[in-house]
Amino acid sequence: MLGWLWMAGAIAALIVVQAFRQSEPLSSLDRFLNAGRGLIPLGIAITIVGVVLLLGAAIHGLVFDSQPMETGDVSGPYSGPSPSGGLRIGSFKGKRLWGRSFYEESGISELKRSWLTGELLRDHRLLRTTMVLVGLPILLIGAFATVALATDVTAVRLLLLLTAAYVAVHMGFALIRA
Repeated sequence: MLGWLWMAGAIAALIVVQAFRQSEPLSSLDRFLNAGRGLIPLGIAITIVGVVLLLGAAIHGLVFDSQPMETGDVSGPYSGPSPSGGLRIGSFKGKRLWGRSFYEESGISELKRSWLTGELLRDHRLLRTTMVLVGLPILLIGAFATVALATDVTAVRLLLLLTAAYVAVHMGFALIRA
């Protein structure tokens, strides 16, 4: 219920911002972002770096620390929404030919200690966690800022920039606090 209220508030805020987009603060924001359209290729490159870091962490985990999954017949029940609406209940039967999986967890304080001691270079788990911790914010901030520069809708621009700032502030706060 709270999620719907938040979404309704966000939509109302977007409508208000769009209604007042000709006011001086919002029009100066638009002029500033329009002047920065030359930075779109840089934003795309930053987003690609974030994607590469995330994919690199996943591939590294699958290559070095994954466990083979059991192959053979797989079957089980499932339920979920059907494309035509309603609920679909059934069962699945098939063959798993190949698969690998890995599971890991680590805390930010443990990660910060590994940065200071150099442990991250010896422990694959900490290296992957660092790649994800750096790659995901770079991906989000790069993608949101690039779309904010590329679009012409003031409310969407403001929402994307505020979201990118939210990610940056919360990541910084989590790193400082840990």
